[in-house]
Amino acid sequence: MTEVTSRPITMAQVAQHAGVSQASVSRVLNGVATVDPAIVAKVNRAVAALNYSPSEAARSLVRGSSHTIALLVPDLENPLFQGVLKGLTMAAVREGYRVLVADSAEAVGVEAEIASEARSKCDALVLVSPRMPDAELRDLIQRTAPVVVVNRRVDAPAAQLSVDYVSAVKELAMHLHGFGHRRIAYVAGPALSYANEQRALGLGEVAREHPELEFLTISAGSSMEAGYDAADAVLETGATAAIAFNDLVALGLLSRLREVGVGVPEQLSIVGIDDIPQSRFAAPPLTTMSVPRIEIGRQAWNRMRQALDGENADHPLFYRPVLVPRSSSGPASHASGWVGPARPVLRLGSTVVAQYDEGTTVDSVLSPRPFLDAVISRQGTPLTVTEPTDHPHHLGVSLAIADVNGTSYWGGRTYVRGEGSVMVPNHGRQRRDRLHIDGHSLDERLSWVDHNGVTQLVEVRQLESAELDGGWALRWRSHLKATLDAITFGSPATNGREGAGYGGIFWRFAPEIARVFSPAGDTERAVHGAATPWVAFTFPERGSTVILAQGGDEQMPWFVRFAEYLGAGPSVAWDEARTLPEGGELNLELTAFVLDEELADAAAVERALPSLREQSGL
Repeated sequence: MTEVTSRPITMAQVAQHAGVSQASVSRVLNGVATVDPAIVAKVNRAVAALNYSPSEAARSLVRGSSHTIALLVPDLENPLFQGVLKGLTMAAVREGYRVLVADSAEAVGVEAEIASEARSKCDALVLVSPRMPDAELRDLIQRTAPVVVVNRRVDAPAAQLSVDYVSAVKELAMHLHGFGHRRIAYVAGPALSYANEQRALGLGEVAREHPELEFLTISAGSSMEAGYDAADAVLETGATAAIAFNDLVALGLLSRLREVGVGVPEQLSIVGIDDIPQSRFAAPPLTTMSVPRIEIGRQAWNRMRQALDGENADHPLFYRPVLVPRSSSGPASHASGWVGPARPVLRLGSTVVAQYDEGTTVDSVLSPRPFLDAVISRQGTPLTVTEPTDHPHHLGVSLAIADVNGTSYWGGRTYVRGEGSVMVPNHGRQRRDRLHIDGHSLDERLSWVDHNGVTQLVEVRQLESAELDGGWALRWRSHLKATLDAITFGSPATNGREGAGYGGIFWRFAPEIARVFSPAGDTERAVHGAATPWVAFTFPERGSTVILAQGGDEQMPWFVRFAEYLGAGPSVAWDEARTLPEGGELNLELTAFVLDEELADAAAVERALPSLREQSGL
């Protein structure tokens, strides 16, 4: 009987214990089906008795496969590469493969040597963002195939997965352009990085397309330390915004800027690329381009699996990042008027007096629509509220109509004759089709889509702003056109609820102590339902006044709430329904004059209005 020792048990000892040949033990361990069952039983008993574990290296030599693939990255601390590793490992392990990880630590001179050594121990090689020169990379691929290359274009027989960094940096540049930035620093990555080269190409294209933009390159790297070290140089450029090579660099910039007291984005906007997990929790949260890290890893495995099976996997895959706007980017300090891309803000001097939200995050039962939010006077008086607890379907300042051929673009409950206010699945939405900003003018095209998905109306909307001495002004114009059928506008009042003729451009004020008056009087009973040219709200404790003045040829009755909450707007269908024929049009116009002074009465408003109109040009 063989004596069991502390030394590793060999196949020869298993064979001796079982009384069979080593060849028989090998056949049993490799699952050969033709082995005599009695021999299988003897070998299994010997393996159990000796606690034998076959050498994986030896078995790999026999099989000609290690069931291991190598992954080489330039910096494993980078969460982008960690995400690729995670996706690759999760996919590979399902097919019985393991991943050996190597980190070149940005040492370009030994990168090929490290890759070759890792490949010698594995069945294949995945190269993520290799830094080595093209000729050296082509030679490495030819010597170590099969190879998958991530984030690098190469003229060699290897599967390739790339992120479209040209488009990514162009979108970031236009995001900043929309905020009024014209002098932008690019905090560059490693000099030999393909991704850095692509970013530079993208910025070059933007510069040619927009000669008003100036880009200044600051040499840095790919780490937080690199961003931290580059921050002072960025400040010296006088740029109002900076595009970082990646999120790590951006996080380093943010850290240094906090130390020296530079406000982000008030004094300098910062954006990055990759959307690593830390970006969301930065202070402030980082605007970035999201890259599908884990998905790239999964697809790298799929391409590797094809190559291991002898299939052609040379055709490249490209991923286009998605913009994730957060708080680290904002208007340039010198910008005035409407600035910003998807969620524009109205900036007057150093004050943002309103934000314009697309409404895509609004719940469907609140009839999603674009709306003005966070409206304030120039001295800071809050003038709007969005989704208040009493009426969550009130969205700051918006164009909302309760009944358009039975669809609610107001939100919340619908008044049904004989039943009262009930929740009905009839909520439509206003979908943005186009947005254009030019200084103090914001132009938008919207489709009014009913609860069945049919477009009922097409709207062309224009918001024009102007600065005033001691205030500001905003004119809202909407041109509505019936598309496929005749349109009937209704309200709870036209359906039987007396006095509830709301629907149109509606302003929901923030809760404040206020007074209301118009040419019809100074009580809610007097102003509610009166077809007057204007209605005014004054806020004595704040020293502010808002005058809402109707435009156009028709004076509509005002829907005004004062005792329950503060809100007002001209009514499209006060007590009678309004019908448009197919192709018919309706024009709505409301101008707000926001003043940092308290006007005492209607006579004071009448005296002020001509000057305000002339001064604003609205």
